Amino acid sequence: MINVGIVGTGDRGTSFVKAIEKIPEMKVVAIVDTNPVRMEAVIRHHNYPPCEKFTSIEELLDKKIADIIFITTPDWTHSDLIIKCLKKGYHVFCDKPLAINQKQIFEILKASNESDKMKFMGFNMRYKTLFRKMKEIVENEEIGKVLIGWSSSSYDGNGYFRRWHKFREKSGGLIVHKGCHTIDILNWIIDSYPVEVYAKGGLSVFGGNKKWEGCHKCEEINTCPYARKLSEKDEKLLEDIYIKAAVIDGYTRNYCVFAPTDVYDHYLVEITYENGVKASFVEVFFGTGPFFMGFIGDKGEIITDSFIKNSIILRKKFGEEREKIFKVESEIKEFHGGADLQMLKDIIESLNTGKQILPGFVEGARAAIIGIAAMISIDTGKPVQIKDLIPIELIS
Repeated sequence: MINVGIVGTGDRGTSFVKAIEKIPEMKVVAIVDTNPVRMEAVIRHHNYPPCEKFTSIEELLDKKIADIIFITTPDWTHSDLIIKCLKKGYHVFCDKPLAINQKQIFEILKASNESDKMKFMGFNMRYKTLFRKMKEIVENEEIGKVLIGWSSSSYDGNGYFRRWHKFREKSGGLIVHKGCHTIDILNWIIDSYPVEVYAKGGLSVFGGNKKWEGCHKCEEINTCPYARKLSEKDEKLLEDIYIKAAVIDGYTRNYCVFAPTDVYDHYLVEITYENGVKASFVEVFFGTGPFFMGFIGDKGEIITDSFIKNSIILRKKFGEEREKIFKVESEIKEFHGGADLQMLKDIIESLNTGKQILPGFVEGARAAIIGIAAMISIDTGKPVQIKDLIPIELIS
């Protein structure tokens, strides 16, 4: 039995509590949240299994009841928590992103290199059947040598502008927080690390000078297109878990989406890799949901998008069979399409065999540093050399 301590009882921490209940070889033995009011409300509303409760990670680490610590707290806290766990001799799983600035990345990788414990990144998109098939097609050289990668993501991302994600000091920017998932897939399939990033971006829809505390106190709730009108059950959840708990630490999920923000709601990024491949990545947070991804090689290309569900189109430049469509299995709806469950199973196998299967902190650093460099590039209007942010040997 692998005993798990989960730090953070927000949505992600709760989802892992529920996922681990489906895995017989794992057990949640402890949870940590610095806000006891929120912790008790989450336990009650989400029916947590019996486990020990702590309000600091130091208490948990000193108790020595867990084999691995899951870090599922807000992004800006990751580095401090990871380093404490590694120094105390624990295996660590960190949900994305690894960190929000280059100083944190450097400190994490330094501590990681000094630890013999396993370090796992929560890049569950690598477990989606669609991306695994794309990786297989590329590895089989069906499109020859990869030369170009590209992806475009469009979300209705107003929820990020209601929470701490809208502050750069907390999230590093949405391209760090959210974009790192897709960036990791690009890195994984291209099979290299970044050397240069150039980006543009800005605020086109969200942000502004509104000062409403939230939709529940807003006089514009009947005219605002982004007004959040909750069911009675969801209002009770918001009140118990966040509004009541906010008196402890000020944490809220109820900012006005048109209140001030210093992160951007769209990004256009160009990435150059050490192996010469170039990639473009577009991420928009005021869209409706379309997703596109493709890779172009010297012998053909592959593409997938949200309009050809569960399919990948392969087109070749040479030979008799110029076009082929690969179908992939539909995924279950729960636990990120089942990806979280498979990720947990691979953590178990990694710990039992001593051979790490999941991506680690180097992969986490590669994804995060691209987002960090993109934010710097947008601010300065210039390309950013990765070696100017962190020693390149740390991610090579």
